[in-house]
Amino acid sequence: MFSVFFVMLIIIGCTWVFMKLMYPRPPKGYYRPKVGDNLTPRHCNYCGHSLAEWRGIVDGEHFFCNDEHQADFKAGKTYQPQN
Repeated sequence: MFSVFFVMLIIIGCTWVFMKLMYPRPPKGYYRPKVGDNLTPRHCNYCGHSLAEWRGIVDGEHFFCNDEHQADFKAGKTYQPQN
């Protein structure tokens, strides 16, 4: 009976170590706005998705979700939603 618990303890320990090595936590505050960041929601000029300004890209008067949308907008492409 002791060997069953011992093996289970070893398996749990190995799983915990594996998870810690494979999926480390991001630094504290990584997904939070910093002091002074603008929390106003804005709409992406490419896809129309609403997002807080601190999470996107501001390019002059234009706002984008990510750099791909910014590049596509500047290339003159139009947004095609995926179903």
